[in-house]
Amino acid sequence: MTMKRAAVPERAVAIVLAELQQAGGYRRGMAARLACEHGGAERNWQRAMTESRTQYEHSQEHDGTVEGAG
Repeated sequence: MTMKRAAVPERAVAIVLAELQQAGGYRRGMAARLACEHGGAERNWQRAMTESRTQYEHSQEHDGTVEGAG
């Protein structure tokens, strides 16, 4: 029997993506801060952060504005 992981809510991904754009990229502790500000489990915000970082980094690569990948 396999466990199914719940999909990350689009709203959370949109909030995280906006935070990443405002901060200019990932900053340690973002998921914890968002959990405090918006409610919900920190782990759920971490999942949204993972998905959003992928989208953010992909958009930065296409814009040609990547600053030191990694």
